[in-house]
Amino acid sequence: MLLKGHDNIRQKLERGLVEFICSVFVASWTGVVKYHGPRPSRRPKQVFVANHTSMIDFVILEQMTAFAVIMQKHPGWVGLLQTTVLESLGCIWFNRTESKDRLIVAEKLKRHVEDPESNPLLIFPEGTCVNNEYTVMFKKGAFELGCAVCPVAIKYNKIFVDAFWNSKKQSFTTHLIQLMTSWAVVCDVWYLEPQTIRPGETAIEFAERVRDMIAKRAGIKKVPWDGYLKYYRPSPKMTEKKQQKYSETIVQQLQDTRLT
Repeated sequence: MLLKGHDNIRQKLERGLVEFICSVFVASWTGVVKYHGPRPSRRPKQVFVANHTSMIDFVILEQMTAFAVIMQKHPGWVGLLQTTVLESLGCIWFNRTESKDRLIVAEKLKRHVEDPESNPLLIFPEGTCVNNEYTVMFKKGAFELGCAVCPVAIKYNKIFVDAFWNSKKQSFTTHLIQLMTSWAVVCDVWYLEPQTIRPGETAIEFAERVRDMIAKRAGIKKVPWDGYLKYYRPSPKMTEKKQQKYSETIVQQLQDTRLT
């Protein structure tokens, strides 16, 4: 209320407070984070994409730059933070089980990247948490917005604690307590060179090229898996088709090898 009519000051204060809250969280884990590369800045027509190990990825990146993030809606105290603290940054929420949310989110993404006054947009295109040893297939949504894509590679050192959050086995609160009672959370963050789609390149090929960059820099392995398999079991018919296609590919490769 005191800053009514002073939007620039209010937004700057909100960004600073969110960065401070996130830095307190990182300090509670005895976080040792090394950032490499230029710090992200507010520019139109750009989106940041990163590999995803835990919800703490967002906190670690947020303490340096007030990103607006696209994130699954969560219940409990995390949901309260989403609808109060993070709402001020222009974050975009979705429900994985609602098919209509995909269209709504796509429209919000386009409007966000076009607005020069909006906060930098952060997306985790894997769509799920992975154990920081592998990277699963990227969803193409972030790569068909017609803007520059800025890759961010995150690598945790497991010497003190495993930062991977398995949401199927533990709540986020339990995960945070585990981090807070460990010796330290050690990780490196690399801000890589922005990329644009090449002539004749599809959104899927663009996503794979960026995934290559992140995997190489973070020292993690690429796997041809869809992250949503963590939530939905494929039908036997679909599995059979995939296996048949894979077998045909192997046979073709063997035949090509013999010919050469």
